[in-house]
Amino acid sequence: MASTKLKNILRVIDRNLSENNISYALIGAMALSMYGLPRYTSDIDILVEESCRSLMLSIMKRLGYECFQQNDSFAQFDSELGVLGKIDFMFVSTPDGKEILGNKIVVEDPLTGQFPVVQPTDYIVLKLMAIANNPDRSASDEADIISVLEIYKKKQLPEQFDSIDKEKILRFAEWFGLKKKVMNIFKDVFEKNEPGNVFFL
Repeated sequence: MASTKLKNILRVIDRNLSENNISYALIGAMALSMYGLPRYTSDIDILVEESCRSLMLSIMKRLGYECFQQNDSFAQFDSELGVLGKIDFMFVSTPDGKEILGNKIVVEDPLTGQFPVVQPTDYIVLKLMAIANNPDRSASDEADIISVLEIYKKKQLPEQFDSIDKEKILRFAEWFGLKKKVMNIFKDVFEKNEPGNVFFL
């Protein structure tokens, strides 16, 4: 779950991006919370188009943030002494990436307000890309994928989100060289037998 401070910061970021017509969507732990999977987080992860990078950098600087690391695909920000919390931006520039951003849905959280969030299928695609790019993180990313699939299987995914698109996930998994891994995840989640009653003495 995000702290009150982080939620307040998100409102500020949302207002500034919206005022400058920068389309964005939440990813990471905050997206998980919108799916019904509250997860503690100390940062905000945001997806934006690469074409907005320069404007976004100037906005973040004006808000008191410094970019401490960036490359072609992301930029990470922090404020002096970490007072404002960390913000990570991921950039998309390909048609597939822009489609993921375009598929976002605005979700209202009673505690935080209304914010755009990536669809669960696209969240899984982004997690698979993260695994392909950095296998050292695969355990935590794979656990997040499984969590999303399990709430979908249990029909606990909020109804405003689209159903999980297994074919799309498999298509990207094959592209990332992770099809076998995803097939095993699907098998574990969707084909495993639910445990019966367990008794203890």
